[in-house]
Amino acid sequence: MKLKAAIIDDEKHAIQTLSYDLMNEQGESVNIIFSTTNPIEGLKLLRKYVPDILFLDINMPGISGMDIVELIKDLPVKVIFTTAHEEYAIKAIETAACGYLLKPVQTEDLDRIISKIRDEKPEQIHASPFGNKISISDTEGIELIPYDKILYCKANDNYCEFHLIGNQKIIASKTLGYFADLLPTTFFFRTHKSFLINLTHIKKILKRANLEIVMSNDAIIPVSRNRKPEILKLMD
Repeated sequence: MKLKAAIIDDEKHAIQTLSYDLMNEQGESVNIIFSTTNPIEGLKLLRKYVPDILFLDINMPGISGMDIVELIKDLPVKVIFTTAHEEYAIKAIETAACGYLLKPVQTEDLDRIISKIRDEKPEQIHASPFGNKISISDTEGIELIPYDKILYCKANDNYCEFHLIGNQKIIASKTLGYFADLLPTTFFFRTHKSFLINLTHIKKILKRANLEIVMSNDAIIPVSRNRKPEILKLMD
């Protein structure tokens, strides 16, 4: 299976050069699913497509590569910094990035780092066998719920309430934390210790003293202070 790759770099020629090298040197093992010169757009695309590898420039206007790494810590993406400045490489080593490439990128360095990632890439053991659905056990049996039907989940002691489209609610006999680990971070975001929301069902953000989110069913969900910066950048 090919590795899904993405490129975020504010220099268009850098994207073109790296794309060419990847297609010619690694075309059999890597597929570029998107590239962009806009780091904010890149953040949104990362959550939408969740690539295996991200080639990320460090020094970009508005939001740096370091900032992006902080905002995607919850995504299973291996980050490779690309930079023309050797001093930034030292900073890259101190982050969660799996490596860096100095511009202009040398094909032998590119081959080496792709081989390293392929050797390390874990099997997706947590992938759901039911596709875009999650299984929830109740007293009558097991129900399969499509992700897009879930508006939000709410903690209720050692139980979890699933609030669904159509004013439906299901009580599951496991904790919110259990389901937060199972549901894909591409769609679901933990706004608070007691709430997990489906990002695709956000209707409005209320910038009050304490940030709140209005869902598509008009439910108002609180955002904890430590999650406020991340949700605001994500929705900007």
